[in-house]
Amino acid sequence: MRPVIGIPCQADFRAGSNRPIYGNNRTYVHAVESAGGLPILIPMLTDLHNLEDLLPRLDGILFSGGIDMEPALYGESKRSETDEFDRKLDQFEIAVANWALQEDIPILGVCRGMQLLNVVLGGSLYQDIASQRSDALEHRRRDMPRTALTHAVEIEAGSMMERVLGTRQIWINSLHHQAVKEPGEGVSISGRAEDGIAELLEVPGHRFLLGVQGHPEEIYGQVESFSRLFQAFVQACANMPVASVAGTAKTAAPAAETRKTVASVALTPAGL
Repeated sequence: MRPVIGIPCQADFRAGSNRPIYGNNRTYVHAVESAGGLPILIPMLTDLHNLEDLLPRLDGILFSGGIDMEPALYGESKRSETDEFDRKLDQFEIAVANWALQEDIPILGVCRGMQLLNVVLGGSLYQDIASQRSDALEHRRRDMPRTALTHAVEIEAGSMMERVLGTRQIWINSLHHQAVKEPGEGVSISGRAEDGIAELLEVPGHRFLLGVQGHPEEIYGQVESFSRLFQAFVQACANMPVASVAGTAKTAAPAAETRKTVASVALTPAGL
């Protein structure tokens, strides 16, 4: 059976009718499905405790890109350059992340998703790279197609990212204006742009926890290394050793029916 991988949705409005909807980009679904996973979109439930009936059925979580996080979550006041944030989205995704971390469920974070994981683990963010790092590249390349490869990323030797991606350097698309500043507890920055901005993240103490600041779901078809990334993620979610792809083998997570209930894990961003 294909592993079931949850992708949290975000609140939005349908173009034209302006009707409120929950949704996410199709490319995340396609990337997971192409790698052998069964993607499931998770709506922003009004009562987070209702996640108790859903999360234990999942084999992995993919946190997607999206809007900025509330700076108070990492102990800062909002800068003028920080975009809109959604407290309900932050609380929702933090609840899901806390559960996945507690249960050692495989996690892949993309763009905002990478930043979210760092914040949940106690780290901080650059609220706006351009205004806080005068020496930085232009990372918010929204003037270009989402598939455009805009800069290289140097990957740390011996990292899980090196083993998964199969290379020490990779070119990536870039659509973000925020990035990891101070890494959270246990977080290792395993890839940086030439200006030093964090582009790849991993947590060695976790069975499978990787983050990518770019958008591999948009380019996995043209960049083989990112196809390998989704394959490794899905393989980890299938409770199989990931040695064949990632060069490491860790004990499989407990079956869904034996995992703790969500009620036993904090559903709020306690400690942040």
